[in-house]
Amino acid sequence: MFLCAAEWLTLGLNMPLLAYHVWRYMSRPVMSGPGLYDPTTIMNADVLAYCQKEGWCKLAFYLLSFFYYLYGMIYVLVSS
Repeated sequence: MFLCAAEWLTLGLNMPLLAYHVWRYMSRPVMSGPGLYDPTTIMNADVLAYCQKEGWCKLAFYLLSFFYYLYGMIYVLVSS
């Protein structure tokens, strides 16, 4: 959508996140049992700390993106 509208800055900001999501999907654990994750390893303190840091970073990115898109929408509505 951003490519068709020639929004190069927005496309450039979203490409690293898209690449990260593709990498996470491609490196997910193989489903060989009844669940996707082993309950004994998911409660590891290192894994939890990493996931918490990842969650905060993604939250910050999504909040900044939201306000950037909101600004863009208001700018277009006011200027036309």
